[in-house]
Amino acid sequence: MREIQGQVLVEGREDRAALLEYDEGMVAVVADGAGGTRGGAEAARGVIEAVRQMGWRRESEPWVELLGRLDHSLSPGQTTAVIVAVSATGLSGASVGDSEAWWWDGRAEQALTQAQRRKPLLGSGSALPVGFFLEARRAGQLVLGSDGLWKYVRWERLAEALQHPPGEAAHQLVESVRYPSGALPDDVSVIVCRVGPGEPDGRP
Repeated sequence: MREIQGQVLVEGREDRAALLEYDEGMVAVVADGAGGTRGGAEAARGVIEAVRQMGWRRESEPWVELLGRLDHSLSPGQTTAVIVAVSATGLSGASVGDSEAWWWDGRAEQALTQAQRRKPLLGSGSALPVGFFLEARRAGQLVLGSDGLWKYVRWERLAEALQHPPGEAAHQLVESVRYPSGALPDDVSVIVCRVGPGEPDGRP
């Protein structure tokens, strides 16, 4: 896995997302500030800035420790967070809340955040960040999103979108959850990364 292409789309007041480039690879991060509470957007922004300042980390433990520190410094705002570091040897990171990260390599799909704790949220002072690592030497695609994507997207639409380059795929995913009126059911943030030379084998 040496080539990485990515796209970030964010629609909404509380969501924040970023794709950060380093010599070793990329770090993708999504944070969905808790709506209806004071400081949700600021808490989400704080996660992005903390990851930016952290720089590259290959192992999951530093990301778990970072989220643990943020849990006590983001108050009064609360937010979800999912961080994925993409390197030549695999995917590592940590998460809190109901924003999710998934990996497809053409043969199988893997929920990187399947063991995460959805509550309490980051900033509550009692969040429980969970780390993960996946060895992924085959070409594949990584998708991060807030619950505004995962609660409303149909799985077949997701598979269809991932047949396209990251920019078009991210756009299609956002549009797939949009109401006919043009409104969205919730804030939506999406990151799509294509990792590795060539195309993943088969359909997601």
